[in-house]
Amino acid sequence: MKIYTTIIGFLIAGAFTVTAQEKNMKYDKLEMMQDKIEADLVGVYEIIADYPEFAYEYVYHDGHLDKVMVTGINNPADEKEVSALIYSVRSAKDDMRNYCNRVGIYYAPERDAEPKVGYDEFRERIQKNLQYPDNAEDYGVEGTVYVKFIVERDGDVNFVTADHAIDSPYEQRVDKLEQAAIEAVEKVDVEWEPAIADGEIIDSWVVAPVTFDFKKNPALPALIR
Repeated sequence: MKIYTTIIGFLIAGAFTVTAQEKNMKYDKLEMMQDKIEADLVGVYEIIADYPEFAYEYVYHDGHLDKVMVTGINNPADEKEVSALIYSVRSAKDDMRNYCNRVGIYYAPERDAEPKVGYDEFRERIQKNLQYPDNAEDYGVEGTVYVKFIVERDGDVNFVTADHAIDSPYEQRVDKLEQAAIEAVEKVDVEWEPAIADGEIIDSWVVAPVTFDFKKNPALPALIR
């Protein structure tokens, strides 16, 4: 009887170990997919910064993404690349639908968090709050900063951070652009509708691109969702 109990205990412990490993593999995969999504978005934003009339639309067939229709880009090569990148982003998000990461944050819920004033107004308010750092233009430091934050279940915005795709030897100047972008987003006083997954209100991840451009009127690229 004692041997039987020991064997059963060993099998159960082994099963729990496998389950933990499987969970970690799932979380690792989700995080890798999210990294790929953010890399693809960087590619999109780098191109559409030159096309203020850019717009896109998803086309689904039998519940599956068929293609991405892109307008406002008059260069065929750029249009094709943007379409392919957005297709990759949307496909990955569809695969990640309603899965949370290891700390309970959702990257791709069934309904995204959304500012109650709408994303267009949200972007305009970021632009109004945006203060260019001193001497940034003198050093030629410009580009897009990606402000990331969590919209919690109660609609509060927390854990605001930033990343960038700016190639410049002036690291301190780039850091100032990041800080200016974070401050511009934090100053936007709007209420948020939290995201929903499997019918439940959840915490979700939002990425907002903020572009600094001294050669033309600064503009915020569209939020790809």
